[in-house]
Amino acid sequence: MQRRDFVKTASLGAAALATTIPGMALSNTQTGEEPEAEGPNGKKYKVIDYRCRPPLKQFGGLYQLRLGYIAQRPNVLANPATHGRVPKAVKMFGDGDAGAFDEWWKEIDDAGIEAVVVAGRFMLGQPEMSMGTEELLNYEKKYKGRFYGIAPINIDQATPKAVDDLEKAIDAGIRGATIEPGYRTVGGPTTIDDIAFYPLYELLQDKGILLQVQTGAFADPNNFDLPNEIWRMDSVMKQFPKMRLVLGHGGYPRITEALGLALKWPTVTISSDVYTFWPGGQLYQQNIELLQDQFVYGSAYPFGNFKETLEQTLALPLSEQVMEKYLYTNARKLLNLE
Repeated sequence: MQRRDFVKTASLGAAALATTIPGMALSNTQTGEEPEAEGPNGKKYKVIDYRCRPPLKQFGGLYQLRLGYIAQRPNVLANPATHGRVPKAVKMFGDGDAGAFDEWWKEIDDAGIEAVVVAGRFMLGQPEMSMGTEELLNYEKKYKGRFYGIAPINIDQATPKAVDDLEKAIDAGIRGATIEPGYRTVGGPTTIDDIAFYPLYELLQDKGILLQVQTGAFADPNNFDLPNEIWRMDSVMKQFPKMRLVLGHGGYPRITEALGLALKWPTVTISSDVYTFWPGGQLYQQNIELLQDQFVYGSAYPFGNFKETLEQTLALPLSEQVMEKYLYTNARKLLNLE
C-alpha cells in the first residue's frame, strides 16, 4: 500500500476561487510572430522564463520587496537586472496602476520570451503573498501556450487534505507543484524532509510531475539556514529517486552542495534564476555546461528584469546547444510539453 493511501480521506470539496483576470494585450504569438531572443553572435533562441511573477495583488509582497529593498540597497549589487532600471510594470504596479499587467506582457514580448512559468504560493493570512491553483489554471487557459502555472501546496493544512488538493490540481492539468517549508505557519517553519510531506512526494513521483522547493536567501522569515540544507534534499531523493525536484533559487547560498545534489541525482534541476548574477553566482554560470540537462533559465521577475537578465544570460560562454537547453528545451521537458 502506498503512503498516501494511509492518509487519504474522503474527497473534500474545494470552493472555486473567484478570479478577476485583467484585459489581455496583444502578444507576439497572437499577431503571428514567434518571440525569440537574439544572442551576441546573431543566433536566435526560443526562451521560456521558468521563474517569474506577474504584477497582481497576489504577488504584491514580492513587488514591494523589489521596490522597497532590492532597489534601495545602500551597497549596490552590480547587476543591471536588479539594481539598474526598475521596469515600468513594477513601478506601475507599485503606484496601483491596473495597466501594469498589460505592460508586463509587453516587456515579455520585447525581450523575445515565448512563455513564462508562474509558481503560486500560499502564506496563511497574507493575501499579497498567496495565489492558488484555480487562478493559475485560469491564466493558463487564457494565455494558452504562453503561461504555465505551478500549484502551491498548502502545508498549513493536514496532509490528507494537501494530497487531495494536489490530486485535483494534477487532474485539472497543472504543470507542477511548489512547496515552501520555511513559510509554514501552523507548527512553524519546517524542512523538506518532514515525513508528513512524503505522501505528496510519492504522488508527484508516480505522476511524473515536478516539485519545486523554495530555497534562497529569503526562503524562511527567520533565517536562510534550514530551507537550504541540501543534505535533507539528498535524503528525500533517496526515498523518491525518480521525483523531479527543482531547486527554486538554486539552493543559494549552498551552491556547491546544490551542484553536488544535481550530480548525484539526474532528476534534480537547478533554477538559479536571479542568483546566477548575484554574489557567488559565477559557480552556477561555470557549471551550466557541465550539468547541461539540469539547469533551467529564469529571471525571478520582479527581482530581475526580463530584458537585462536575458542579455546577461546570452552573453555567457555557453555552446549553442547548451544555451538552447538552458533557455528552452529543459523547461519544456520539466513541464511535460514534450
